[in-house]
Amino acid sequence: MIPVRNGLRSFVAWGGILTGLAGIALYSGGAGRHAPVHSESHSTATSGDVQLTVEVEASIGPIHPSVYGMATSDPSYFRDLKVSLWRMGGNPATRYNWALGNCWNAARDWEFRNGNYGRTSTQDVQPSGVADQSILNARPYGADALITVPTIGWVARNGDNATRSMDVPPTGGPPIAPGSEAIAGYDPASNRQRVSVPSAARKRRPFSDPPDRSDPTVYQDEWISHLVRKFGRADAGGVRFYAMDNEPDMWDGTHTDMHPVRPDYDELLSRFIEYADAVKDVDPTAQITGPVCGGWTGYFFSPRDRGEDNFASHADRNAHGGVAFLPWFLRRIAEHDRKTGRRTLDVLDVHFYPQGSAVYSASVDAPIRDLRLRSTRALYDPTYSDESWIAAPVQLIPRLRKWVAENYPGTKIGLNEWNWGAETTLNGGLATAEVLGILGREQVDMACYWSQPPKDSPAYLAFKLFRNADNLGHGFEDEAIAATSSAADSISCFGSVNSRTGTPAVLIINKLPDTAVRATLKIHGGRLMRTAHLFRYGSMDLKHITKEPDITLESDSLTLDLPAYSLTLVRCE
Repeated sequence: MIPVRNGLRSFVAWGGILTGLAGIALYSGGAGRHAPVHSESHSTATSGDVQLTVEVEASIGPIHPSVYGMATSDPSYFRDLKVSLWRMGGNPATRYNWALGNCWNAARDWEFRNGNYGRTSTQDVQPSGVADQSILNARPYGADALITVPTIGWVARNGDNATRSMDVPPTGGPPIAPGSEAIAGYDPASNRQRVSVPSAARKRRPFSDPPDRSDPTVYQDEWISHLVRKFGRADAGGVRFYAMDNEPDMWDGTHTDMHPVRPDYDELLSRFIEYADAVKDVDPTAQITGPVCGGWTGYFFSPRDRGEDNFASHADRNAHGGVAFLPWFLRRIAEHDRKTGRRTLDVLDVHFYPQGSAVYSASVDAPIRDLRLRSTRALYDPTYSDESWIAAPVQLIPRLRKWVAENYPGTKIGLNEWNWGAETTLNGGLATAEVLGILGREQVDMACYWSQPPKDSPAYLAFKLFRNADNLGHGFEDEAIAATSSAADSISCFGSVNSRTGTPAVLIINKLPDTAVRATLKIHGGRLMRTAHLFRYGSMDLKHITKEPDITLESDSLTLDLPAYSLTLVRCE
């Protein structure tokens, strides 16, 4: 019998409406090294025995349910995958016109055209119609909402796909003069008038619900007031999280027609404060995420730092004491919040995709396939130098945690857009499972997959193995515990325990594409358990999770035959 401990203990994206790729930073930046949160030796298995050990008494901490977030408002995903956080985000969210209910502009992602994305029902065209319906879809399943609040200053005038910006330059640049909103060869004024209406943080007069559609300006604090009136404050079951826009560090490249001037440190800070304060004034119990950086370079520099030399001289950073952008941002927000007496930044929110060599793609060529699984180490491992243009240890989660500790302690960490590619392949499914295991073990507070994996795809079923493997709501448990593998490069092992019952669940990933492996799993500590329930996913059935025969436990260890390229969930009781 396996011993487990007794004990008591115990937070999604709106890609169901909008699909496509959000912007990914593909330019270089430097980084230092910080102390790791987690480290392990990495060696490779053969077909021989692998030793896996789980320490039930070695608690790492609660796994925040909000790491299982997703950019979907499809009720079937909430029901089947137990998605606990849904994100209304992506590039079109920057220009969502809530007053019209169903109008966006996807900017460079779709020819700078307005659109309604087929959302034309009576409900959709009401103020906040699509957002409201998405919230209603999630509520019966207890899923929290992360709503993107536009801060760019312009939202779509209508949902007509024929309404588009014209003669947009291929990218933005510096202003033609200090304070100008135009760049050399392009003034956004005519396109702003053609496709958009002004958007402001505050109305500065009494709210109306529904809003006055004759008013030429859309007010974001009036939207928050509408959401509070309809759903209650965050502490009463309403919208819990608000993101201050989507990737404002990439506006000049994505939303070039509206904001061709590359933002600098000061603009990124001032826009966040302006809109975050407006949201908190309406719902002080809501949690604010920001600055919603689009990628690696945005953590260290502003877009203005690109200059003419691809960030080599980074004049804007030098003008701000030479401090990397995110630490500077945290420090300045902390100063602001001390003066106002309330917190405006609750979650440090960044996006991250694996860089280089087509990892974030559909490719499963052998070198890319192997790199996709290996590159997940960028999330935590200080010994792993990223095999891309970054060419340095990313160690994303401990880096963010260190910046928070040094500059604004108590701020949570959110990875609210991620995807490791090839989601319709088994290789992509294994990578998705690996990331989900890492997010829980490394104590990330919230995370959202972009956008939603196709139903019954390998990435979809990886989520299901964690959240609802038996179709009864059981999967991985809610508290992370220490787990090790003698061949971590080939066989991953993630441990968890139910904080109420003390029963463990272990997720094992065989990353070898052609080699089955025999493993010995030892679960140390706690009371004795008698039965292990096994759930498998892999090439044996790419459309379903398979329930294997139960194993009667006679000691604190069991032997498992792990099929090549497979996921195995062991649940004990």
